[in-house]
Amino acid sequence: MKKRNLLQAIDILVIIYCLLNIIYILAGILMHGLASDRMHDPLRHISIFSFIIVFVLVLSRIYNKFPNRFWRIVRDWYVMIFFLYFFEVNVAVNRIIFPNFIDEFFARIDLAIFGYQPAIQWGLTYDSWLISEILHFCYFSYYLMGLFFLFVYFKDRLKFKRYVFTLTFVFYVCYMTFNILPVIGGRNLPGMMELTETARHGLFTQIMAFIYRSSPHLGGAFPSSHVAVAVTVNLCAFDYKKLTGWLILPIVLLLIVSTVYGHYHYFIDTVFGLLYGIGFYLLGKKLYQNRETVVSYV
Repeated sequence: MKKRNLLQAIDILVIIYCLLNIIYILAGILMHGLASDRMHDPLRHISIFSFIIVFVLVLSRIYNKFPNRFWRIVRDWYVMIFFLYFFEVNVAVNRIIFPNFIDEFFARIDLAIFGYQPAIQWGLTYDSWLISEILHFCYFSYYLMGLFFLFVYFKDRLKFKRYVFTLTFVFYVCYMTFNILPVIGGRNLPGMMELTETARHGLFTQIMAFIYRSSPHLGGAFPSSHVAVAVTVNLCAFDYKKLTGWLILPIVLLLIVSTVYGHYHYFIDTVFGLLYGIGFYLLGKKLYQNRETVVSYV
């Protein structure tokens, strides 16, 4: 009888990601010293990543021994819990390679393409209540895309697991890029930080202003994870049912525009967000299809 593998593809992905972060932080300590201001609480983050690895290993054994509904739900959804921490941790480590934010380089790319800064001009030129609300709703819809996975979970759990693996893979590639390239985005341009935090217009413009006022996070702009993840979700939706994909597509297209219109990203961030979303969706899908090969070596 074939031995049942304790670790699933998503477990291996999480463990590899945590190990890469531990190695990266340790390299930062060797390069700059433990007390360097280039990192914040490196030992704490090493401890948290180590805890997550242990958590995944223990959870896999618990589920293998008690494969009931409760542990199945925990096993299927636990990866979502760590997304926010993994995003926030790049603030602590994103200056290991570059000592300062490198926004000037990306701002110059936009200027070379357009002859002006679209992250400033688009939002100011078309600053109407209706346009602002539509585009900020589309930007906010990023936070609602988990509903698609919830829907699929109750309809087809096998597809759900494949989609979550692919989404997680895209997230992790974005996060690793954030760790290496410290970029604030359009908010770093003159006057834009204050504008993104100012309550004005309608509900969704004000919601996004509240979110940005409440978050001290600086960095994580290149590539735009909003774009990369939205594109990934849209591709998963097309895979699930073409009609679902077509229904989501207009929101995703407007979301791409909204990242620049709302002064959150440089235009070049969205270009690479699109490339990351498509490219790493396809690679993640391929990796998941070969998951039995990967798992067999664990």
